[in-house]
Amino acid sequence: MQAPQPRLIMALLRTGYQLTYEALSDDPATGAAAIIPWDTEIFGFPVASFRIGSGERVPEVAAFQSAFTRWARLQGVVVCSAVLAPAHSLWRNLLSQTGFEFVDLSLQVTLSLSGAKLPPVRSSLRLAVPEDHAAIEEIAAGSFSHGRYHADPRFPQNLADRRYAHWVRNALVHPNEVDRVYVLEEGGKVAGFYHVTVEGDLSDLRLAAVAPEWKNTMLGVDLYIAMLHELRQGKVRRIVTSISAMNTSILNLYSTLGFRFSTPEIVYHWHSGREAA
Repeated sequence: MQAPQPRLIMALLRTGYQLTYEALSDDPATGAAAIIPWDTEIFGFPVASFRIGSGERVPEVAAFQSAFTRWARLQGVVVCSAVLAPAHSLWRNLLSQTGFEFVDLSLQVTLSLSGAKLPPVRSSLRLAVPEDHAAIEEIAAGSFSHGRYHADPRFPQNLADRRYAHWVRNALVHPNEVDRVYVLEEGGKVAGFYHVTVEGDLSDLRLAAVAPEWKNTMLGVDLYIAMLHELRQGKVRRIVTSISAMNTSILNLYSTLGFRFSTPEIVYHWHSGREAA
């Protein structure tokens, strides 16, 4: 993301997660890689992220393959991601020759909330309390089919599901000034949740879902609209998030609500050949 990296790095910095990249070789063109500690903890095997080198020069295939595979082998990496801007055609070719495979296309999504014309709110939200945690985690564990791990046919879907459950659990049990989890109730039960971060007048929409029995209703739309109203009342002026371009239902919803789309990023995964279980 150099033009490639802005969205992911911004999101990580906003929520307190920063990766520690190390150069693959003495040649800065070769790039750098980092272990992703939170995904490694969830999956039970080393997961990494690769970042392309600085400057316009692209390394020779053999030199890159040697440096990258040596680093990955030393770290015991099972899966490594890489994110590129579409303009990086030489890097796309280089990664494909090294075993990286396309898994997803992500978009940065923004909304100027202060001037947005939102539909009327039809549902009310409240902050989650400990009694809601089990229901929220259950919804998170079974509600998602998009994102790079779900899009990767070689990655175990149960682990991709576990990641979302772990994600929302962390937000619930390690509260801070940035993370907030809201719930929407129907009939006295948690019907949906929304995890956002708020820093000053900027909010990052992180994760939202409704319970299976509400999937084919308008409740999901109500959840999004209610969340935007809640944020605006809290003095948030700008919304930023990222989304898989494959998630057309949410793309359509964001478009209807006035969001803008930018910074397409091509997401690749490299697999070591070791079985991820």
